[in-house]
Amino acid sequence: MPRPVRHLALLVSLVLAGLTTGCSGDTEPSAAPPSAPQRPATVTYGVPADVVTMVLPTTGRQSRATQGLDAFGKLAAARAFSRCAGVRGEQPPDGRPPMFTRFADLPDLDYLRAHGFGGAVLVPGATPTGPSASVSPPTPRTLERCGTEARVVTRELRDIYMPLQSEWFARVARLRSDPKVNRAYRSFSACLARNDVDAADERAFFALADQRLQAADPAGTRRLSTVYVTCMKPVEDVREPLRKVLGRRFRATHRSDIATVRVRLPSKLRELETRYGIRFPVPRLQAPPPRARPVTGASTVPSHPFASGTHPGGPNR
Repeated sequence: MPRPVRHLALLVSLVLAGLTTGCSGDTEPSAAPPSAPQRPATVTYGVPADVVTMVLPTTGRQSRATQGLDAFGKLAAARAFSRCAGVRGEQPPDGRPPMFTRFADLPDLDYLRAHGFGGAVLVPGATPTGPSASVSPPTPRTLERCGTEARVVTRELRDIYMPLQSEWFARVARLRSDPKVNRAYRSFSACLARNDVDAADERAFFALADQRLQAADPAGTRRLSTVYVTCMKPVEDVREPLRKVLGRRFRATHRSDIATVRVRLPSKLRELETRYGIRFPVPRLQAPPPRARPVTGASTVPSHPFASGTHPGGPNR
């Protein structure tokens, strides 16, 4: 019956969402409304050689591999759930497919410039296939049992790296209280105002972007993406060198935990690839970032000493 299936679909979606969250810090708007057509992101397959940087990124570009790690865990959990239900002759109803999650404290401005908010976030190989007439929807008992199996898969992967990564992300988030970053964020808010964006700060901006995504307003979303890249660039010019220094210090004080990640994580990822027939995906640009139409940004009206990008240390992309 339609009503129970919709309920089960929501429940499965919530179960899998609960299995696959865990990174600290805010995330950028990324999900298109359920009715909007979604195309898989363009990806590069393969476990990155440098798994430590994948777990402890310091730049937006490095966070693409971090997004891949998060998405891989989601995909493995979804496959575990589906396989568990399949052996019982049942099929999970369509839920929200795994998506790449971007991190607000590590904005990938090149990727946003090319794809915008809500663009290229669906994990390849995760597109729902739709219900089959030959199998039944899952019973509550199957939901419970298969949800447990999927949680076990999530834990066996995340227990290797998540404690270390969560501590690192907490350190990165605290950079917002650095006086230099605070000054840069004041320029961000002023830049939004100059571009007629009704948002007092980044959190309000993300709420506005999410509204445009849910309203299926591609033109409005694209404009907000362009404004965000322009206004965030001076903030990142200040914040990236600070993250680079912080990253060196963090690695120096966490050598033992890092050594464990370096040894255990690659073998676990390859084991899960084999077990579930999946591949490790890293989102990549589909094309070089296009030249965006100029918007009024902090680079034209510098609001802090480093707005021109001539700060000490330079960018660390």
